[in-house]
Amino acid sequence: MAKPLLLSLALTTLQLHVFVTNGFSASTVQKRSGRNSFLQKHEQPHSYKRTPKHNILSPDELHNLAISLSKRKPGSNGFNRGWIQYRTAALDSIRYHLYKSGLPHPAEKASFEELFFNLGVAADRGKMPSFEDAGARSGYAVEFFCRAKNLADLFADTFNSHYEFPEYWLEGLRGSPILGSSDGGAYSVVSLGGGPGFDYVSSAVATSFCSYMESLRDQEETGSLSSSSLKLHATILDYEEGWGDLVHAMVHSTQTILERSTPTLSCDWGGKCDITQSIFHPSNAACSLLLDSTNLWVCQYCVAENAQKLQESNFIFFRELFQHAQPGTLFVLSEVHPRLWPEFYELLQDENCNMEEVGFNKRGRQMLLRKSSSDVITTSQSTKNSPALSEKDRKLLKKFIELRKFHERKIDAGWQRQEPKIRGAKD
Repeated sequence: MAKPLLLSLALTTLQLHVFVTNGFSASTVQKRSGRNSFLQKHEQPHSYKRTPKHNILSPDELHNLAISLSKRKPGSNGFNRGWIQYRTAALDSIRYHLYKSGLPHPAEKASFEELFFNLGVAADRGKMPSFEDAGARSGYAVEFFCRAKNLADLFADTFNSHYEFPEYWLEGLRGSPILGSSDGGAYSVVSLGGGPGFDYVSSAVATSFCSYMESLRDQEETGSLSSSSLKLHATILDYEEGWGDLVHAMVHSTQTILERSTPTLSCDWGGKCDITQSIFHPSNAACSLLLDSTNLWVCQYCVAENAQKLQESNFIFFRELFQHAQPGTLFVLSEVHPRLWPEFYELLQDENCNMEEVGFNKRGRQMLLRKSSSDVITTSQSTKNSPALSEKDRKLLKKFIELRKFHERKIDAGWQRQEPKIRGAKD
């Protein structure tokens, strides 16, 4: 009995092996082995149910689906259901095309699982993990399409009466080609920490869907929107420059699947960006050049993992971004937790930020802002230049402060994120 016991202990020790990456523990244990893992379903097709085949559509099939939904009135239950149907099919088809035809490096499941665990630790500790492993980046690109889903839903939900958004922010977004409006000019979206390009996918899918809606097209003086009048361009910036090839692959898959759509869509890999440095630092040269031309800035899931350096820098990047962005600019900040939003709200008190209104969506997972369309502080702002905040969001802000204090006490007490347990292993 001794040998089997020793062998079992050896295997358990091997499975629970921990090594150090960037100053914190990383797990080699399989992290995403459940039914929601894209890689798991496609690497072990007999053990897990794959994405339903009816959700994988060709460009023509997606085009025909959009036409069948095009007469629905924005805001109606039918429109909301149609959006979910279209968004699901579009994102599933783009992801499948990327996985089968577009990945510049094979997705490595074990490397991705290590990165996935490290991302959780990074959100806890405020220190960014490494994205150097190409196989892990490919795994991230096919596993985390929820990032594209969440932002795309934010755009479409502006028509949904069940959601409450800041009025100024809502007004600004509804005047964009993302939601079917067009003044004939180009609309620019910049994605901060945006590798592998999910924010472009979100914008492209929402723009594509809304371009088919007859009631939206009827609002235009011409009665329709030509492909030349809807121009949306995205620029992807990231600290890890290795994302560049994956961004190109993501753009190719997106444009392949949406090729029958009306809008003119384009996206570029913009290069290096470091949100812990001044926006005028050499590492942010590409970013600073976009200040005068960007309509929408998106930063998803980059704040928490950089919390320590952001705080040490007094949030200089975002402070300068808010100050120097053009009037009327929109901002979307998304995070896994809302603990840093109170500090962001404090920096918005700076008179040079000139924000009209701030609001929260998805119980604080998204922070929405719009810069004043003029240089004059609006009457809705207080004498301290605070942007307008609804009573509901003011209560949420107080809860976020309590969450931050609770988390700090927990970390100070020595709490650490644990590795996932192995099924069948004994303590």
